[in-house]
Amino acid sequence: MHAVNEQPTASAPVPAAPPRRRRGRRVLAILAGIVIFLAALVALTPGILTSINWPELVFDLSEQLKDAPEGLVPDRQLRMRLKLKRGRSSDYELRARGTLLGRPFSAMAAIDLDYSWFAVAARARAQLAFSPSALALTARVEADSSGAWQADVELPPTALTERDPLLADLLARADLAGVTNLVFGGSLSLTAHAERTQEVPVPKWTARGRLQDFNATFTTGGQDVAVAGLRLPFGASGLADHVDLAPIFLRADRIDAAGFTLTNMFATLRATERALLVTEAGAGCCGGDLRLYSVFLDLSRLNVGLTLFVDGIDAGEALQHLNGFSGEASGRLHGRIPVRLVNGRRVKLQDAYLYSVPGETGRLRLRDATPVTRNLAAAGVDAATQDNLARALANLDYTVLRLALRPEENGEKRGELALEIKVEGTATEGGVTVPVSLTVTFHDDIERLINTGLNITRRNNQP
Repeated sequence: MHAVNEQPTASAPVPAAPPRRRRGRRVLAILAGIVIFLAALVALTPGILTSINWPELVFDLSEQLKDAPEGLVPDRQLRMRLKLKRGRSSDYELRARGTLLGRPFSAMAAIDLDYSWFAVAARARAQLAFSPSALALTARVEADSSGAWQADVELPPTALTERDPLLADLLARADLAGVTNLVFGGSLSLTAHAERTQEVPVPKWTARGRLQDFNATFTTGGQDVAVAGLRLPFGASGLADHVDLAPIFLRADRIDAAGFTLTNMFATLRATERALLVTEAGAGCCGGDLRLYSVFLDLSRLNVGLTLFVDGIDAGEALQHLNGFSGEASGRLHGRIPVRLVNGRRVKLQDAYLYSVPGETGRLRLRDATPVTRNLAAAGVDAATQDNLARALANLDYTVLRLALRPEENGEKRGELALEIKVEGTATEGGVTVPVSLTVTFHDDIERLINTGLNITRRNNQP
């Protein structure tokens, strides 16, 4: 037998992993590290955020409020301190205190966060209160890491009075042009929605509000003014820097001012940043109706001319606004009254007239004809004729009654207004009826003679 001498042989070498596989392992290791880091960061974030001692944040709002009156908004900053803590019913609770335009406020928000791969979304429910005012806003906000967000803000119907501390401060700073003894009450509500989406990457918003059941009394120029049942819806919408104001439909049950009572007042207005267009307005007055149309008002200058169209007002009530009238009258008057407002304070009448409808009759019973006879005497009419006309005006059935304001054409008062009253009809005394045709022109101070509040506005303009 031959022994076999076996020589040891070396094992074959294990082939190295290809370079592509090694790179893949490195990538997986890096990704695993990133995931672990993000998970740790998420786990530690609540503790990090809630342990930060946040400094006071200050935002300058001067650019946004550049057109606001300086006296009304002396402080144009938002100042606040934040406190973040873990919430009981939410992930976080954020509390803020500070001042907005110099007025103290407090806010609280409950925040929930949702994490997913490479994205974070947040939802918040917030309340904002202006202590100690009754005004308080609620809000809901949603946002994500893509930059999209939406927010809804609401002011529920809230009672407003002049005693509210926030409103009282605003009124104290406002220029109310001689208004005193202001007392008011009403209800204000507001809703607003704003959003920014990936499709529309600029803010888009709408806001709607309503002032209702508003009543107010105040004094101006020594005269009392009362407003009852005012209702004012308002709104606006915008996209980025563009703003559109919604039409305004103003309503009021009653307004008492300058000796007049307006009922069922309404106005339709369209506003821009600098001007106001009254497309139509009207009210009941002296048993009839007043209307005006298409009045353009420049808010920066407050100069405007308009024409009041008068339909079916009671002659007796209208004549009572003549300071020299003492008596009774019946019948209906129609006409037009051009009015000019100067610098928002002074009201001037222009050529105006009121007339009875031809064919309709009315009664005129003057208890004191002195204003008429005084003008007749100035025109050279003898005393006997004055006495006869005074007796006729004490019991007159008229077929024509016309009141007209017209400019003076001669003398020192040229350009001022004269009041012309024309009456035609029949007078009865002691069973005797005689025809009467009378035209009397008053050259006195018409702004004093006609009690329309012109003297009120004039006193407000005096230093």
